[in-house]
Amino acid sequence: MEFIRTFFRKNTDALKQAVAFVDYEHWYYSYHNLYGIKPRISAWRKELETQFRLMDILVFGDFSQPIINQELYKIREATNTVIETAHPGSKKDMTDFIMLDYLYQMAAENKNIDAYILFTGDGHFQPVTKYLTQKKKKEVVIYGVRGAFSNQLKASASKCIEYPCQEELTPKYYDTIIRHFGYISNKNINPTFMKTVDVIAERNQIPVDVVRAILQEMLDKGYVYQEETPVTFNHKIRTVHANWELLIKDGLWNPEADAEE
Repeated sequence: MEFIRTFFRKNTDALKQAVAFVDYEHWYYSYHNLYGIKPRISAWRKELETQFRLMDILVFGDFSQPIINQELYKIREATNTVIETAHPGSKKDMTDFIMLDYLYQMAAENKNIDAYILFTGDGHFQPVTKYLTQKKKKEVVIYGVRGAFSNQLKASASKCIEYPCQEELTPKYYDTIIRHFGYISNKNINPTFMKTVDVIAERNQIPVDVVRAILQEMLDKGYVYQEETPVTFNHKIRTVHANWELLIKDGLWNPEADAEE
């Protein structure tokens, strides 16, 4: 047991000491507008803790709007350091400026930080990234949302990672596929596996390989099934259908909510 504790301590000590800065408005609104999903900041923290000795996560944002204010309980499950950037009577977005000020201050005052982790896609952070990497010789890892991530900012980082990851998007893809089956359920259509993949990919601008993998996963789990369907007197094709009973049982489809829409 002592060996295990010593081994774990040595491996933890080998990790770089890091602090993370999050522009939560970028993360939340980009996810909401581009993907229809919400950030999972606690899962992100766990990911960081496998790579760094994480000192803290500082989250910045204007939480005065109800839509993003509802995120505070999730944020506080991951960190207690939340910096409210709303300025009463001012319509100017101050989040970037306040976050930049904290970054420069910490770089000047804390010499024990080996790596800075930023979650933002804004090009305004390119100068501070260059300052930290070139002048301070620090590692700077930048996370940003795909589709809202400055190319100049990416180029200035030691490492950049685009979110959302596949795991975050899978529930959204499930919903898209289920809605497709709902749409065609009362139509005279014989949907094959690959035809279903092609239609969903084209209509929703999702890569074909992604749709194919998700539909296969749903097939493996029994959420969809295949059967032989006659199309002429002596010819059958293999069609794919939703297993509505299992989808309802597992909470993936609510026929009443769907009917209301």
